[in-house]
Order: sequence, then C-alpha cells, then structure tokens
Amino acid sequence: MRVWLVVLGALLCAAFTVPDIEPIYGVVVGKAGVTVRLASNGCTKKSDLTVAVSKSSARPLVLIARKHPDTCKSFAAGRAEVVYSFAELGIELGQAFSLANPLVSDPSPAP
Repeated sequence: MRVWLVVLGALLCAAFTVPDIEPIYGVVVGKAGVTVRLASNGCTKKSDLTVAVSKSSARPLVLIARKHPDTCKSFAAGRAEVVYSFAELGIELGQAFSLANPLVSDPSPAP
C-alpha cells in the first residue's frame, strides 16, 4: 500500500508542475497598461507567460510566470517586452499594485 502512495504522489507531482516565476528586467506603467521586460532567446510570446493577480488586500499583487520555455536561438536574443492592459490584469488605471516577481539587472548588452 505504501508503494502505491509513493507512486501516486510522484505521478501527481509530475502532472502538476508549478511554472517558474519570471525574473523581470524592467517595468513601465503607462496609460495603456503595464510593460514588462524579461529574458528571451528570441521567441518569447505573451502566450508563453501566465499572470496571476491576488486581490486579497487593498493593493493587488501581480505575479508573472513562464508556462513555456523559450528554447529557440535567434538573432533577437536577450530580452523581450510584453504589454498587459489594465483590463487583462483586472486593475484600474491609476490603481496601485505590487509586482511579486524579482527585479534583476538586464545582463544583455545595451542596444
């Protein structure tokens, strides 16, 4: 019985992987929404990422995670910018929010 529980636990862990929290190189909040700069091998798309917004407090907490790794090799490697509208994030224009992702310096050479 114990062996079956270990096997079942291993299968469940393999089936339900948690996406990696994406380190962010920069964030710009403007009238159109929120632009995040993040690592890319040249093929990162918005659909490769997922966003979770916690509204359990007065200030929403936004977390961006990568669903699919960017494994391609392109001349545009280094970073990508992804824009989220306030509607996509479920927050109002001008509403304060926090970003849960770690902010790190951009290691790629300046353009």
